[in-house]
Amino acid sequence: MVILGFNGDLNTSISIGDSVYFVETQEVGGSLGYSQPFTVGTIPEPTTQNPVIIGLVDSIQTNDTNSVFYTNDVLTITEITNPFGIEVTTTVNTIINVQELGPLNEPPDNSFVFFSKDNQYNMSSLTGYYGEVEFRNNSTTKAELFATACDIRESSK
Repeated sequence: MVILGFNGDLNTSISIGDSVYFVETQEVGGSLGYSQPFTVGTIPEPTTQNPVIIGLVDSIQTNDTNSVFYTNDVLTITEITNPFGIEVTTTVNTIINVQELGPLNEPPDNSFVFFSKDNQYNMSSLTGYYGEVEFRNNSTTKAELFATACDIRESSK
């Protein structure tokens, strides 16, 4: 299990089962004083995967009161950061537990972490070839239909 801790706002569309990826970043520019430094993503070596998948979201906890994953608990992450085994505890706003899908792909510090939905379940429209509509007035009093609408798009040839 990979535990990711974040400060800042949680994207409202993240949910359990989403895929989590990372891309390493580095700061470039600004060395000559002519430009402002900016961050770019690089593909981690020696992998050929672009971007690198960490795994699937297993659970989410956040202090964001507008989120369905809200908790009023204090969220902390404890890690060992040096060879002497000293633990360091950090308080964060959001914790996302990610179940890895194979060898551990732990993102290095300052990586850009993002997620994607499974497009098997998150398609944006319906697809079909035939439609039929019948309007009936089951009322005993007079009724009027003011408007109807239909949207048709070619989905394949």
